Amino acid sequence: MFSPADLALRQAAAPLPSRAGYRLTRQLTPVLGGRKRAWIGAMVERKVIDILGDEELARRARDRFATEIACDDLDALTSVRWPEARRLESTELVGEQNLTKAGPTILTSFHLSGGFRIFDVLRSHGLRPVFIHVPPREAPSVYERVVWGARSRYCAQNLVPPFVAPGPGARDRLDAHLGSGGAVVALLDVEPSSAGLRDSAEATLFGRPLRLPLGLLRLAARHQAPVTTYLGRIEEDRRIIELRPSVTSNDPEHLLRHVLTDCETEIRRRPWTWQSWLHVEHLFARE
Repeated sequence: MFSPADLALRQAAAPLPSRAGYRLTRQLTPVLGGRKRAWIGAMVERKVIDILGDEELARRARDRFATEIACDDLDALTSVRWPEARRLESTELVGEQNLTKAGPTILTSFHLSGGFRIFDVLRSHGLRPVFIHVPPREAPSVYERVVWGARSRYCAQNLVPPFVAPGPGARDRLDAHLGSGGAVVALLDVEPSSAGLRDSAEATLFGRPLRLPLGLLRLAARHQAPVTTYLGRIEEDRRIIELRPSVTSNDPEHLLRHVLTDCETEIRRRPWTWQSWLHVEHLFARE
């Protein structure tokens, strides 16, 4: 989606104060897009209309979709260039009372703008988060290599272990981490087979059936770990992380429905923050 000129813009915005960096990114990213960015915006608009049926929200999603991802990528660069105190100062936490501060806990969301700051938030409250991360499978562009590399460096510097990739042994590592009182962060809006995940369940999103990963929520049920949905966004050039009320259950499918309700509500309110619009049809595909 982004070009070398976009990368230069991210690198120019990264040293700036938080609000100035977001503002510069929001102002110039649309200018650099050209016809390709306009085509992407039009595609997002059509999909929002199809799924949400709201033309005004679709128009706003068209105009803001690429910019939200650009600001997310800016967060990746500042995560390794700024000291932790500066990152925390630039992030507002909403719903702190919903954060479990002792014992095993799971925080999960969809690919919503601004979620990367969740790790700083958790670490500042004494938690030990690990990230379930699916490495990119396609050859990345120069822009993608720089941004993904920054995220990887942040994880290597701040998380122990840096992240857990799905595959052999992943369940045991996550089980041990939760058993030691650790926190696990995961994004659930992935089509299971695309990430090599075999444990999944059928659910409903926007009134449409789909299958989503369930393995982590089985571990949550086993450990009786609270599951908290976190949501990210930008308001008035400030990054906001919102924590929704947590839930504990013996039923992993109940936990999945809880997370889906929180995420669907947020997407209906601010569809431009959801980064999965370009491949949303894969979530609902029936194999």
